[in-house]
Amino acid sequence: MMRRLLRPTMRAVAMPTACLSRLAPRLARPLATKPSTELIKELRTRTSAPMKKCVEALKASEGDLEAAMDWLRKSGVATAAKKAGRGANEGAVAVASGDAGLVLVEINSETDFVARNDIFHVLAGGVAQTALSQVSSGGGGGPRELDAAALGALPVEQGAAAAAVPATEAISMAVSQLGENLVLRRACALPAPAAGGAVASYVHNAYAPGLGRTVAAVALRSQAEPAALQALGAKLSMHIVAAAPRYLGRDDVEPAALERERSIVTEQAAASGKPEKAQQKMVEGRLAKFYQETCLLEQQYLIEEKAGAVSKVLEKASKELGSEVALEGFLRFHVGEGIAAEAEGESA
Repeated sequence: MMRRLLRPTMRAVAMPTACLSRLAPRLARPLATKPSTELIKELRTRTSAPMKKCVEALKASEGDLEAAMDWLRKSGVATAAKKAGRGANEGAVAVASGDAGLVLVEINSETDFVARNDIFHVLAGGVAQTALSQVSSGGGGGPRELDAAALGALPVEQGAAAAAVPATEAISMAVSQLGENLVLRRACALPAPAAGGAVASYVHNAYAPGLGRTVAAVALRSQAEPAALQALGAKLSMHIVAAAPRYLGRDDVEPAALERERSIVTEQAAASGKPEKAQQKMVEGRLAKFYQETCLLEQQYLIEEKAGAVSKVLEKASKELGSEVALEGFLRFHVGEGIAAEAEGESA
């Protein structure tokens, strides 16, 4: 009798329909488990994303690697949008070269610390290689500006383990990884001379091979030995970094810039109170100095003492190499140059 009284009575209790409807989605949902180390490692290898982000992505995608990569890409775009309003005046210039010519690409960041990061280096190098693919072989004709917006839509290689994505998405991903705003500011191509020759460059204050704060490049038209042209071109590029010419020769000076300079020196001459003929000589002399300061061919060559103007250096090289050497074009990018002026123009 006592045993019967102590035995528990089992009864089936009917659960209300409303409760079942609320519990059903939870019961159907898989249990949130920590992704395996192998999956996290694979996702990091493919995307270079931080470990925390990889774990979040794998949890959100329930362990699906491809879905996790999509999640990271979308997350990167969202992060980039939040940081887009922050100023980016630092960064680096990347150079990429090949048979068709070379390109310079400037990507800005908020601090130079980020520009020293390997993730930034891979990004900048990838964008530069993509820009190089747009340079036609045998194009020649001097520098050619590339549209940064169009470049942003082209695919950029992310490494052997990751699929190529548009440059804008690659930048967005880097923003989420580095925590700073990044901007693809400008790009310019310098095609190899159509009649033969070589392109060469020099990177100043380098963060990595082909990446630094100031980069200059030249295109030399000649039938001389390519190795000799490369060596000469590297020295000329060093000169360009230091001397910062604005134009190749007198014929390349913008009419508005020349007229502005002529107006200034004419007023200075008039203020001297000297006779008219003396004033004319003053104007001519100061305009000649303007050309010597701004035109590459007329600048004094800074790499070798007493070498004279750059045009004289090219004449000497032509004799030594047994073939005429002509400077077809040049490029010079310095990180952040002109950003302040651009900002003033936009706010005006």
